[in-house]
Amino acid sequence: MLPHEDSLTKLPPIDRNRELLKTAREEVYKTVGGHDLPVYFWEPTAEKAPPYPKSVIAFFFSSGWDNGQVSQFAPHCLYFASRGMTAMAFDYRVSAKHGSTPVDSMADVRSAMRWLRLNAVELGINPGKIVGAGGSGGAHMIAAAAMVQGFDEPGEDESISCAPNALALFNPVLDTSKKGFGHDRFLHPDDAKKANLMAAIAPNLPPTLIFHGTHDRVVPFEISEEFVRKMKKKKNVCELMVYEGQGHGFFNFNVSFDLYQGTLNALDDFLVTQGFIEHDPDMQVDLM
Repeated sequence: MLPHEDSLTKLPPIDRNRELLKTAREEVYKTVGGHDLPVYFWEPTAEKAPPYPKSVIAFFFSSGWDNGQVSQFAPHCLYFASRGMTAMAFDYRVSAKHGSTPVDSMADVRSAMRWLRLNAVELGINPGKIVGAGGSGGAHMIAAAAMVQGFDEPGEDESISCAPNALALFNPVLDTSKKGFGHDRFLHPDDAKKANLMAAIAPNLPPTLIFHGTHDRVVPFEISEEFVRKMKKKKNVCELMVYEGQGHGFFNFNVSFDLYQGTLNALDDFLVTQGFIEHDPDMQVDLM
């Protein structure tokens, strides 16, 4: 083998999601503790953009509040931009990078929602049509922004709602009690108790779509089943998409294109039904 051939074989594989992140526009939505937190967003092309303020889908990457990649949902963002939405991937503090706690991460997500509403005119978006989406811990935090109180950044204008208008949750953390996930990651047990979404179900919550695999060993599938039952008892719109035999993170673009495509199609249908985007019979997910 020639030297140059040997060097080529050692090149790291291309991270397609991170490459897609380079196609986004980047802004800082929050500066806290000396850290700039960016948001990456994709806009629809002129022919795809609606003639009125756009709906938004805001993604928060999967984590246990400890680590994760903001590029995770870049393929999803690209798709929903092609459907006429402003699609965004928000970074937030995680312990491995920022020495933060779950409470800090929750505050960042709430700040992100308020940033969207504060800048709605400049962004050309409808502040009443914001879809909050996320995976695992990211899903917990965006749902918490609609369901629980008391995790706001000090000094923030709490008169601006941090609640999304719809939720798309991928294998979400819904129970932070000792029988669920993440209780030991909160510094104070009272915070874990207040952050427990299973105990915060009430009427008039945003319409919610949950994706979960039955073989998830991180966040038990049965918790999502119980959550959906309780949501429906309170007359909330809440649907569970069941993926038999699938584990944690099955929906990611770099795990299975078929499952990525299936979950995107299901979310697309849900957002059409809820009035966030219009039906497009010709729209299909492609490999980008």
